[in-house]
Parts: sequence; structure tokens; C-alpha cells
Amino acid sequence: MFISIDPDAKTVSIQEPEVLNAFHIESPEHKEDLVASIIGNGAEPAGDAHVWVSIEWITHDVKGKVSDNWEEDFAGMVQYAQGKGWVNETGTHLKAHIKID
Repeated sequence: MFISIDPDAKTVSIQEPEVLNAFHIESPEHKEDLVASIIGNGAEPAGDAHVWVSIEWITHDVKGKVSDNWEEDFAGMVQYAQGKGWVNETGTHLKAHIKID
């Protein structure tokens, strides 16, 4: 799964939500604060080319676009990410690296 950013149009979309072994942001813009503001929905800059992305926003955005077992599989991804330090202390946001496209 990845988040696609178009900074000119200021649009964001979640791509390949069924792919749960990767998570990043693809954007021609690399400034964390700008990318976070385009994503909105509680996204926050995390520094070092990373953004904290709301887990609630992700699940809401993909609703109706994914398989019935997606939520369970996504919870497994979040649990894995938590063990790597990629989930914030309150458990509400995933850390995503910004890949320059």
C-alpha cells in the first residue's frame, strides 16, 4: 500500500491497499510539513523524510475497496509496524517514508 500525492493539485489517494507488506508515500515533494498538510486527516510531519499517517483515516478511506479480511490483515501490519517503532506512542498513526517520484 502506498499514498500517492499530487502537490500541484493538492490531492491524495491510497493505492494498492491490499498490499500490506509495504507502506510509503510517493510524492514529487519531499517536505514533510507540506506532504502532511496535503494528506490532512491528522497527518503530521515526522522529520527525516517521514510523515505520521492516521490509521483511522487509512481504514476509512479504503472501506468498500478492499476484501472482507482486510481489516484483520491490516491490524497484523500495524502490529508488525509497532514492533519496528513505526507506530506512534498512542497507537493512532503509522510512520510512512516519503519516496520522491
